Amino acid sequence: MLNETKDNKRLLLYLLIGWMVLNFIQAAVTGLFNDEALFWMYGQHPAWGYYENPPMAGIFIRAGYELFHSEFGVRLFFVILNTLSFYLVARLAAVKDPLLYAALGFTTLIAQLWGFMAAPDTALLFFTILFFLVYKKLLGKDDILLAALWGMVMAAMIYCKYNGILVILFTIMSNYRLLKKRSFYIAAVSGLICRIPHILWSFRNDHPTAYYHLFEINFGQFNFLKYFSEYITVQIAIYGPLMAFVLFRAMIVFKPENTFDKSLKFTAIGMLLFFMAFTFRGKVEPNWTIPVFVPLLIMGYRTCEGKIKLRKWIMAMAVISLVFMAGLRIYLVYDYLKLPRDLVNLSELYGWKKWANEVEKKSGGRPVLFLNSCMRASKYIFYTGKPAYDMEDYTAQRTQYYYWSDAEKSLQGREIMVIDFMPWRWLPGKKAFESDNHMITWYGYWPDFRSHYKLGLELKLKKLRFPANSTITLPLTIINPYNETIRFNENKCMPTWLVCHIHYKDKFVARMMPSTDITNMVIPGAGKDTSIRFLTPSLPGNYYFCVSVSSGWLPPARNMNYQMMEIY
Repeated sequence: MLNETKDNKRLLLYLLIGWMVLNFIQAAVTGLFNDEALFWMYGQHPAWGYYENPPMAGIFIRAGYELFHSEFGVRLFFVILNTLSFYLVARLAAVKDPLLYAALGFTTLIAQLWGFMAAPDTALLFFTILFFLVYKKLLGKDDILLAALWGMVMAAMIYCKYNGILVILFTIMSNYRLLKKRSFYIAAVSGLICRIPHILWSFRNDHPTAYYHLFEINFGQFNFLKYFSEYITVQIAIYGPLMAFVLFRAMIVFKPENTFDKSLKFTAIGMLLFFMAFTFRGKVEPNWTIPVFVPLLIMGYRTCEGKIKLRKWIMAMAVISLVFMAGLRIYLVYDYLKLPRDLVNLSELYGWKKWANEVEKKSGGRPVLFLNSCMRASKYIFYTGKPAYDMEDYTAQRTQYYYWSDAEKSLQGREIMVIDFMPWRWLPGKKAFESDNHMITWYGYWPDFRSHYKLGLELKLKKLRFPANSTITLPLTIINPYNETIRFNENKCMPTWLVCHIHYKDKFVARMMPSTDITNMVIPGAGKDTSIRFLTPSLPGNYYFCVSVSSGWLPPARNMNYQMMEIY
């Protein structure tokens, strides 16, 4: 029995080493995903928070990139975190059958993709496991130091992604007696202290991440049937595809033997139901449920262990899954299938270094401005080491580039190269080239660039409620974010005016040019009051409303968040 235990530990170690080596190779030969490029930019601009995500991914990416200036460096610590995650889950599940454990865990799409990707979800998965590991120890020993450590791990989870809060909440719901223990409040204080820098950052920046996740990410036409069916399909895909039935069945039939087991089942079912309910409000991204993988794998292994017939069936499915996953991993590196882009589009992985070098060559040393493409701007910076900037217009979500204001300021009055990926948009002297991944890049040059994307607009009215089909004069303040005075008439070829936008969900209703021309307006450091006139929609209802600053040929900027407007 002792030798058998040693053999199993050795086998598990070999499997984990092999898994880590495979992911190191994949990390080195696969091009950057779009999200990874943006997360890499986080690492180049250290902060306690970013527009879309907390800072943890940027920290790990920065650490790896300092060692290796390549895709491998970007992903280095995420491969290590993923391998440690499987080791720690094996400890939590008391794994005695490493092959069964590997068959259940390694063959899922989550493991295959997030095993090497540089993403906040990989870090969240690791700290979720630490959360359960410390919690299990706390249940056996109500220790002050363990409680403080538990709080730090909670903070680390939320520094990865905000949905780590759900793991904490469902664990508390599974064991309400925690609220009577001193250790729980020590953990809460410890976690809160660790979260203070991010909380201060959020207040200083007017809570951008909360706005993004609670409002902007679901700014679109609501379609429950589409969102619900997508959610069910995608959850089966990422936890399988073939192994999903085993894991979800195990979650249902698993009978908790103790308080810790109860927390596993509560967390898995609770998070899946929570995001299922969220489809009534908007779209759920596939990776939002990734913390569920931890309790699913533990419950799946413990349910299947010792069942010979079920084990044979799982092993057969694992072989089929691994063949499929091997094909997928090769496809991530080389497009050997040549599938139509409208069916499968992985062009974000192919040929970007060559594309970036071509853009750099055509720029002729000019600064490069991207329109509505923060991830491609990030890839350009990554592969060339040259600075670039991205500007999002009123149709797009804000990105972290909006908060890196010095970049826009540095472009003023200079000759620039403008990059766009929309064939219908006007650019000065518009030209195009096609890259190896069949993507068409449109570009042009402008000699004396002026923009006002960082200007803020603040409405004087707190509640927008107007009669239908009426002309409204709306007072507002133009807020100058810079210390110096702004003059809009510095480039006579780029007149400036205010434009209002009215949307019913994602259906564009009106774009009107108000009567106020601000080309000759001077904005001192503190800002300036003005007003706009616009015609309200003819049909009653709730609309989204915003005002933009439009400069010459540039698309109107995103100078304020959308506000709800009621038309009666």
